[in-house]
Amino acid sequence: MKHIAILLAGGKGTRMNDEGMDKLLHPIKNTNAFQLSYRAFLESSIIDNAVVVYRETEQKDLLLEQIELAHTNLNRAFKPILVRGGIERKDSVANALANCPKTCKFVYVHDCARPMIQAKTITELGTIVQETGAVVIAKPVHDTLKQIQNHNTAKPLSPCHTRSVDRSKLWIMETPQVSRKDWLEHGMKLVKKEKVLTTDEVSVLELIGKKVSLFNPNYPNPKITSSADWPYLEFLLS
Repeated sequence: MKHIAILLAGGKGTRMNDEGMDKLLHPIKNTNAFQLSYRAFLESSIIDNAVVVYRETEQKDLLLEQIELAHTNLNRAFKPILVRGGIERKDSVANALANCPKTCKFVYVHDCARPMIQAKTITELGTIVQETGAVVIAKPVHDTLKQIQNHNTAKPLSPCHTRSVDRSKLWIMETPQVSRKDWLEHGMKLVKKEKVLTTDEVSVLELIGKKVSLFNPNYPNPKITSSADWPYLEFLLS
């Protein structure tokens, strides 16, 4: 088993308006974000197995139901490894890495709050990572960006000075973020040792000086952050 998906499903969804809502299991037409994400990796011919990071026992049981449903519908099955998540994303990824099979060479870290990822894209990432060592789904920035100076957060409408930011070298990072497993493990050890705050795996690879390939799939791969995102996802599915 060389190619292992690490599916992050243990986030708290603190930006959702409904505190009791699990955004990954909330219905989107006749499916949900976790089901869509899991199926994409299951359908990819290059992925050998998945490590699923869950939040708590109750959610774990619900995720297992979705996993079995995917296996039944696609007539293919992983033997997924379920791992409890940590406080931060880096902690969850570290837990998942520690539970990957010893034969694992490449890991595909995916936030299941991005349910529109496609199996063909995952397979393409697998080809790239074997050549370059690391690749991430990313999109170039097209909007005008401004850096705000001396902004009074207590008075959000108060005028402030702005400065233009060169967008030609700016890219938005998405997931999956794919890497050689030994590279990511090396970087995670440095993160722990130096107590560095990282928000994604590319940040971890930056610490050890590794280059990353940027792959734009040229289709929407949005992240669910609030209940306002549901209509857009339903539109994409239709």
